[in-house]
Amino acid sequence: MIHWDKRDFKKLFPALSNELDESKVAEEYVESEGGEEPLRGFMPGPEDYIMRCTTDEEAMRVVEFLHQRGEISDEESERLKRQIGERGVRSFGPLREEGYYLRTYHKRRHNSAADTRSLDER
Repeated sequence: MIHWDKRDFKKLFPALSNELDESKVAEEYVESEGGEEPLRGFMPGPEDYIMRCTTDEEAMRVVEFLHQRGEISDEESERLKRQIGERGVRSFGPLREEGYYLRTYHKRRHNSAADTRSLDER
């Protein structure tokens, strides 16, 4: 195993370093909440991938990729392409930017904990 100085690693691999730091934050959040991981078992569907696309062309490439890998059927591929062609990529929903799931599930867990507290206070 190679041992790295954290500063050197961050200089050489800034994106990877940030990604590792973000995953630590997510792990700390789950541990501090004492609950289960909110995304355990979640498998994104084609729409989830499409909602990360910024252009119709990019979304079409994603659909082609998923179809070539056998993750979606011919019918599903055609349906998705037709929707992209007729109504555009945003017809699937707003753009999901980096950190979307962490923010969304943090809010959801925070709100459900607040709802539970408010019920206890009654």
